[in-house]
Amino acid sequence: MHIKASYLAAAAIVAVCVVWVGSGLIGGHASPPQKQDSAARLVRVGVRDSTAQPVTARIVLTGTSKSNRSVAVRAETKGRVAAVLAARGDRLAAGAPIVRLAMDDRAARLKQAESLLAQREIEYAAASKLSDKAFASRIQLATAKAARDDAAAGAAAARLDIARTEIRAPFAGVLDSRPVEVGDYLAVEGLVGALVELDPLKVSLQVTESAIAKVKSGAVAELTLPGGARRDGIVTYVGAVAAAATRTFTVEVEFANPDGAFSEGMTVEAALPLGQAMAHLVSPAVLSLSADGRVGVKTVGAKGTVEFHPAELVREDDRGLWIGGLPQTVRLITVGQDFVGEGQSVEAHPDTLLAAPAAAAS
Repeated sequence: MHIKASYLAAAAIVAVCVVWVGSGLIGGHASPPQKQDSAARLVRVGVRDSTAQPVTARIVLTGTSKSNRSVAVRAETKGRVAAVLAARGDRLAAGAPIVRLAMDDRAARLKQAESLLAQREIEYAAASKLSDKAFASRIQLATAKAARDDAAAGAAAARLDIARTEIRAPFAGVLDSRPVEVGDYLAVEGLVGALVELDPLKVSLQVTESAIAKVKSGAVAELTLPGGARRDGIVTYVGAVAAAATRTFTVEVEFANPDGAFSEGMTVEAALPLGQAMAHLVSPAVLSLSADGRVGVKTVGAKGTVEFHPAELVREDDRGLWIGGLPQTVRLITVGQDFVGEGQSVEAHPDTLLAAPAAAAS
């Protein structure tokens, strides 16, 4: 993972400012790194001892929220729309009615089917008694049973057709569209509306091939939503096939949205955990550029000379930057790093001592 471009710019700005106001602070003049005369006064720098700590590495990405699921609600029987029971944009509970179709002759057909079923039940009972006394053949009994079962199926179908006249939400969600009105005629599979489930919501992210192996299903991601709201989310899907155009993998994070405060299509920032790493906590102001353009930090080695260490951004939080790629313990140059170069001998002092006169003068 590379240091963000914003930190490169910040490091450059800090370097210019330090050159302008800092010469008195470090007691020397800015000069390019060169071999020092043993009698020359060493440049003073402020240092702070730093020890790497185990932290959770993470990658911060921007994605888009999307509904957990979305369905087109369709009619399962035909008929005229007799009543509209939900409006576009309504939040519906599972099973809430959306529209009701006219009953027409359905009640009459159910009564007829139930009457026929009652008749077939009597006929089957009579055939069963006769069969027990050997007055009816097995074929007659089977015929009576088939007729009874057929009548029962007809009555059940009539009841189901009546139940289907009230078209309901299959799950809790928002009715995103409802194109039908009272008086419209719906055929079987006619569109009633679109229902979207917004609790939970999902965030779709694109992860680079260098990081995807470290993203694990079930990991907890930190989400920042529009308006600054924060939520914890769970990684529910890690793609196994890269997009041909971008060579990135899709990762989905799910988070609770019980109050419906967030909708589909919002921009969400997600911090995905990438496992444990050893890192140093530093201020962005201590970052420097090497001669070949790498971003890192400068330290004072055991022989009192400046060393440059390229840095990898492990994570960022309210305290600063956590950077890896450094030894376990270092003497980090925090004051004057822009006035010294790699290999240069320096006079190192705790940065609190060098900062004190400047603070008093201000």
